[in-house]
Amino acid sequence: MRWLFACVFLFALTGGWAQTERQHRPLYVIGNKYHNGGWHFAPGITFMAPAQAVRTETRSLAGNPEPTTLYKGQFDARGRLGFYLEVGKQYFYERPLLVHYLDFGLHFKQLRGAEQFTGEVLHEQSMLAIENNGSFSDGFIGAYLNVNHIVQLTDHSFIQLGLGVNADYRLFEQRGFEGHRIHFNHEFAEPFQGQVHARVGFGFKPEQGLLIIPSLETPILNVVPLYDGKSTLPYFNSRYRPLILSVRFLFFGQNRAADCVGSGTEKR
Repeated sequence: MRWLFACVFLFALTGGWAQTERQHRPLYVIGNKYHNGGWHFAPGITFMAPAQAVRTETRSLAGNPEPTTLYKGQFDARGRLGFYLEVGKQYFYERPLLVHYLDFGLHFKQLRGAEQFTGEVLHEQSMLAIENNGSFSDGFIGAYLNVNHIVQLTDHSFIQLGLGVNADYRLFEQRGFEGHRIHFNHEFAEPFQGQVHARVGFGFKPEQGLLIIPSLETPILNVVPLYDGKSTLPYFNSRYRPLILSVRFLFFGQNRAADCVGSGTEKR
């Protein structure tokens, strides 16, 4: 939820500043040349940021007279880069209030990361020094829907704040593991994911009919499955936050030119 509060704060800050400045020329005009529909695509990268990069943990079983230690040591979680791509359409409002435009489409995202455990594990009534190494790479395809607010900074630049939902299904998974598996509660993200996400971007208009918006997106709530209200995903013994950095190329749809009508007797 910290991401949501940060977005609200950024909107309040930039919105208040923008209102004190001169009136800017509009970024887009719905009229004779452009209509309020259009399409977009956005290539990008993903990164699985560990919720806790390094942590020390001891797992024990209750016993008499003393508990039995199953393992103790340090987990080191690391994120890796993946591929992202989205393609969709958008609808702009001619007289926006809070929402300037909504967009929807399909996306593919690759989530990659690794985890290392260094410590001791119970083996045949004694503690054995071990080192575990695990890695994962999941590919999800899904659909998204966003509502977006624009805070204009200059005639050609702006900040975009977005809130949306996405539903994703895992197309493929890759798991690599070396080490001692027993006593470890390995957990992985479910094949189907339903999430609420937030997006913050800084955009600019290089020419009429085109907006380019580099942006950062992350989930703020997992809905399916709920994960106790957490916005991170489980892999092995750690949790990771998906971060999506993309560059959106947004094109305004052009109206068809009216047919020319001549004044002579010949047909044109």
